[in-house]
Amino acid sequence: MNRKIIVFLPLFLIIGVCGLLLLGLHNDPKKIASALIGKPVPEFYQSDLLEPEINVNNASLPKETYLINVWGSWCAYCKQEHAFLMRLQQQGVPIVGLNYRDKRQNALLMLQEMGNPFHQVIDDSKGLFAMKLGVDGAPETYLVDANGIIRYRYSGPLAQQIWQQEFLPLWQKLAKNVPHLSLQETAKQETAKQEGKE
Repeated sequence: MNRKIIVFLPLFLIIGVCGLLLLGLHNDPKKIASALIGKPVPEFYQSDLLEPEINVNNASLPKETYLINVWGSWCAYCKQEHAFLMRLQQQGVPIVGLNYRDKRQNALLMLQEMGNPFHQVIDDSKGLFAMKLGVDGAPETYLVDANGIIRYRYSGPLAQQIWQQEFLPLWQKLAKNVPHLSLQETAKQETAKQEGKE
């Protein structure tokens, strides 16, 4: 009896591993929960990308609801979402950029060519702050409340539909002074335009 169990044990292990892998394939990587949801932004001490002689830390972060956007000039999806970040910035959404594992010159060139949507840009060329945040890659966006607590994390490029469905409802709950309601109006106008084309 024990001999039969020993013979079939490797087979059971292989079936178990295959089952776990199949479960993993059905999970949406863009909806990865962060262990930091509901916790403060981790402590950091990094250089400012635009002014490297200035060091930034948690005290430098906005004292209102804001986004942390993880990006790099090497990242094609970051370039894809950049125009939408510019629109958010024009609507008054404060965005802190976390330049992730990038060369400073390349990052500055991208901002010069495509525009700078960021309230502040943290130079994280070694990925130290990103590691504390639990970043898997770029782009990633974190929604942080006025008390510095991470409320939401999204992995992937931001776009109007994602903003509207995933971020805006929570943003409106968190933001005390909500000058950003015009974003909802912008979304309605864009939806109406798209429906008019069809």
